[in-house]
Amino acid sequence: MSGVAALNIAKSNETYFFQGDRYVKFKWTPGTTDDEITYGPTEFAKEWASLKEAGGDKYARIEYVPGAPGDKILGGVRPIKGNWLSLDKAGFTEVTAALPVPGRSNEAYIFSGQQYCRIKYTEGKIDDELLDGPKPISVGWSKVGFTDFDTIFARPGSENGAYVFSGSEYSQIKVNVGGYDEIVSDKREIDQYWPALVRLGSTEQWDQMWLHSSV
Repeated sequence: MSGVAALNIAKSNETYFFQGDRYVKFKWTPGTTDDEITYGPTEFAKEWASLKEAGGDKYARIEYVPGAPGDKILGGVRPIKGNWLSLDKAGFTEVTAALPVPGRSNEAYIFSGQQYCRIKYTEGKIDDELLDGPKPISVGWSKVGFTDFDTIFARPGSENGAYVFSGSEYSQIKVNVGGYDEIVSDKREIDQYWPALVRLGSTEQWDQMWLHSSV
């Protein structure tokens, strides 16, 4: 696995950030620079052994409990092609970023390079549908000003807020399903507003591991 991924921990103000073979647990408050690393950096394979083979054109569905060992793969590591019908139809062979659709159960925005689509899926089944796209990110998410997304994740405590990271910059947006996004804060330097993440490494190589925490 290369790059960085982000995963919010449900019912908390903490997020897992992964980069390359390392990860941290990150405590932060939206709208402030009051962030801190509460665990790590350390090699993710020590505590997330199930993820060693996933990434790129492969995916895995896992079961885990935040802060506890013993995560496990449900169904094995599989190629995206042939197992995600919606992504096959969209022509996506890998996922670079993903975001659950705000206010919609079992729907997600999937980003691949400079394209994106919206899909509907059932966890654990191969019956997903392509609902919209593929389209250029520069068209459907034009207000953000990025042509590709390295990482995108929901803003805790917000119904439709999200943070988008691209290269060394990030932006905060409001996601409008079926419409155009709204800018909450313009492009900013990651190093200035997320100082604790500097300890994890360069922000120039960010990628997405699509994880959804329901714990």
